[in-house]
Amino acid sequence: MQAILSALGMIFGKLMQFIYNTVGFHNYALSLVLFTVVYKLILLPLSVKQIRNTQKMQEFQPELMKIQERYKHDREKLNEMTMKFYQEKGYNPTSGCLPLLIQFPIIIALFYVIRMPMTYMLELPAKAVGEMVVASVEKGELSKDVLKNKNYDAIKDNPIDVYLAYNNSDPYFEIRLIESYKKHPEIIDANPTLNADQKTLLKNFDLRMFNFFNLGIQPRISMEAIKADPGNQIPAWIMLAIAVVSTYFSSLLMTPDAMRKKDKKAKGKDANQGCAQKSMLFMGPFMTLWIGTIAPSGLAFYWAINSVLSYVQHKVLNIKFEKEKEANKVAKVDNQGSKNS
Repeated sequence: MQAILSALGMIFGKLMQFIYNTVGFHNYALSLVLFTVVYKLILLPLSVKQIRNTQKMQEFQPELMKIQERYKHDREKLNEMTMKFYQEKGYNPTSGCLPLLIQFPIIIALFYVIRMPMTYMLELPAKAVGEMVVASVEKGELSKDVLKNKNYDAIKDNPIDVYLAYNNSDPYFEIRLIESYKKHPEIIDANPTLNADQKTLLKNFDLRMFNFFNLGIQPRISMEAIKADPGNQIPAWIMLAIAVVSTYFSSLLMTPDAMRKKDKKAKGKDANQGCAQKSMLFMGPFMTLWIGTIAPSGLAFYWAINSVLSYVQHKVLNIKFEKEKEANKVAKVDNQGSKNS
């Protein structure tokens, strides 16, 4: 599985690199936005299928609730009648899982690209990255204490071992390394492995957006850390807040109406289901908040863009499907009228 994710990461990294060098105008934030748009377009057929399945479930909900009420004391009969209902309607309840299963490894591979731009996007040699890590540790910008099951002093003379050790210990070490050499350009200048073009590429590679948001900064929970670096920390928290809010509204939109707008009579009968639905609604924002506090802001930025695009996509497709449904109803009425006449 690791090899598959890495291979997907390489493919997405080349796509990100192409966007960065062409329509992205060598702007990381813009390239990430365009990259996310391309990603959403690639997965559009799966999204269409998923939304259609959600709408079908909305249509079936009143009848399913009647079946649940009728057989609420007989679990076996309930399952039997529910499956019979699905068969009569020609609906496969597991079909909505396929788009999610396909998207999961793609999303993980995307995170590879975002958290390791030097490896997957800029395609720098592991040896060169390891050498920059050693230089950053010597400057006090990176900590050697983060290594798991490795002694830094024992491997620091082997840059590839250093690269592998940090890769296994700190998922976002490349993002932190970019911040390090921005403060100390000599880390790049003195690197013996990088050629002149690679050094120029790295120096021009910037994670800042609008000279306000630094996508390489990790928001700190500590008030002392925020007070010590408000210029970077406050924008990082603003970015994370945008990501959390956009994830919530995206999740809210994609929750079926039948689940959000409960009939008053059903509230008491279906309290457990309502709690489960609310849990699912808040799970996405909670995960965004949690991951956003342990990762650089670039991940929160991607999450916000993805949520906004998902929201827009869902709105547009819902309008399209509703128009199709109305057109089908009109066509049926016209056909019925023709038969009667």
